[in-house]
Amino acid sequence: MSRDPDDTPPSRQREEIDNTLEDAFGVNFRALKTLKDIVIRPNVVFASYAVNDRVTYTPAVRLFVGLIALQVLISFLWGGYAGLLVSQWQTQPETIPRMEGLFNASIEDIAEHYGNAATFLHAIVVGGFTALSAFLVGAFNRSLSWVARVNLTFAILTGGTIVGLLVMIITALSSSMALYSWVPLIIFLSYWLFFVRGARGVMAMTMTGTVLKGGIFAAVTMIYVFIGGIVMGLLGMGYAYYMINNGGAG
Repeated sequence: MSRDPDDTPPSRQREEIDNTLEDAFGVNFRALKTLKDIVIRPNVVFASYAVNDRVTYTPAVRLFVGLIALQVLISFLWGGYAGLLVSQWQTQPETIPRMEGLFNASIEDIAEHYGNAATFLHAIVVGGFTALSAFLVGAFNRSLSWVARVNLTFAILTGGTIVGLLVMIITALSSSMALYSWVPLIIFLSYWLFFVRGARGVMAMTMTGTVLKGGIFAAVTMIYVFIGGIVMGLLGMGYAYYMINNGGAG
């Protein structure tokens, strides 16, 4: 005798919905729970990652990549990386003729090619550089496995990315680039805050040690972010120059 669909246990129904969401959107209830707990109770998430618990929470690397993709999508509210570059150049009028002369193209064409490259490179380059902070996490607690170090690193990066997304949305809705100049400081403080709230007992034993190590982690990670941004910018501009001057050849 077959079971009536309405008799399916709630746990089974939730699992089916969870699997459907993951198949369709790459996200499930566990991922949403992980994001929520990283924001609300990061100490619990950090403790779980520290013991290599792969059941309770989604790996932080996966969350980070998903949020970066969402960040790229939201950036299109102001024209994506191309629109952002044009907006920045428009605040420095003397830069525009120099760049147009160097590339032999309009700033719109330059920005379009740059934006195409930056959209692809962001997660790879910036994410790759910030992942180096896992070495610092290992220095804070050498007993952690490499999987734990990477997950802890990206848990903090995920928290900072959530804050960055909120800033991006506010900036886009306000149609003002003034807030954008504060983004580095805001992200730095968010890294520090998520570290302090989650790392005690995992990467530091005392509150003083947690605060000090959090400041070091945030500062070093921001250096990696800046280096990654510079590398991404150079690669993006190199791609734009190639596409404008050589892309149509042959």
